[in-house]
Amino acid sequence: MLRNFSVIIICKNEERVIKRCIESIQKNLKNNDEIIVVDTGSTDNTIKIISSIENVKLFNYEWKDDFADARNFGISKAKKDWIFFIDSDEIMSKGCLEQLNASINEAMAYSENNEKLVFSPKAVNTDDSVFYNAGRIFSNDGNIKYEGCIHEYPVVTDKSLTLVSLKLPRVIVRHDGYEKEVRADKNKTVRNITLIKKILQEEPNNSQYYYYYYRDSKPLITIEEYEQGMLDFFEKFPDSPYIDQVVRDLAYHYIQVGKNELAEEYIKMLFESAENGAKENYHLAILYTGMNEMGKIKAQQKDILKLLVYAHDNVLQQEEELFDKGYIFDDLISILFFQIEEYETAYKICEKLDSCGYASNISKMISKLKVVLSPNSKNFR
Repeated sequence: MLRNFSVIIICKNEERVIKRCIESIQKNLKNNDEIIVVDTGSTDNTIKIISSIENVKLFNYEWKDDFADARNFGISKAKKDWIFFIDSDEIMSKGCLEQLNASINEAMAYSENNEKLVFSPKAVNTDDSVFYNAGRIFSNDGNIKYEGCIHEYPVVTDKSLTLVSLKLPRVIVRHDGYEKEVRADKNKTVRNITLIKKILQEEPNNSQYYYYYYRDSKPLITIEEYEQGMLDFFEKFPDSPYIDQVVRDLAYHYIQVGKNELAEEYIKMLFESAENGAKENYHLAILYTGMNEMGKIKAQQKDILKLLVYAHDNVLQQEEELFDKGYIFDDLISILFFQIEEYETAYKICEKLDSCGYASNISKMISKLKVVLSPNSKNFR
């Protein structure tokens, strides 16, 4: 069965990406599909750009600090059989709607009459990480709406129906909206926190939004505040379905800040969770184990670096029978600076050694890479 789609974009001040997004959708459209853009109050060139593109239905919406309401407004304007929400900072991959149609047909063949299917496409970030957010593809039959003013989610309007969420790994969109510079530019963090606080004032025991609060607040609060807030989650909400996500976040956080022993505790919890049925945690735990071990190595490298610098500065002059200029110390020091990602310092030491006629290991490595990556090399692609 061939279905038609209303592809809906909710946007505000997205002049950087809106044309790119719409053009990626247009490459996937059939004649009976439609693109709907709901603008929530742009003050830049977003509306002008949208208006210059043919076959796009543009609607202005008065912003009410409620993303669910904006999505529901978009649904009310949709005329086609199925709805697909896409963010303006996403790109629809080639063949996306064709693959989606096939996936819907396959899923519908096994669904029950009282089930309403909601699908999540595979979203790929610029760093190659993948996520599946709240369902955003569903039948436009009036049985599904959104709730939640931030991090909104679909619900059924008829309580006799059951919402079934499915992931679609072959339906792919590419996303860039949460790169550091993009996040800072759009000030999404402050916006999200403000709306989450509003929900928590009304529902203080909502574990979902408690988790969102500390996750989204992380760039703005101290490390201690973040850690304590996440740790308090276990006591406040021991039965929450978000427990696994808190464990994942804490494991990654402790790796990033170099608290390797604490990271090991939460990695162990991920392995245990995988044994109890959450299979997706198994490979994540393996990845985090590797990252944590690399972190330990980096910490050891920093300790060795301190020792070498001390030896270079304080011992070298007393051991002239072993070392003349001490270049070997400088060489090792430059390698360690490189390993801990202080590349500028490493390169300066390397240049100094080269000027003295000492072939540093980093220079040798650069020379070998130039050969491997040269256009004439069989390894060059």
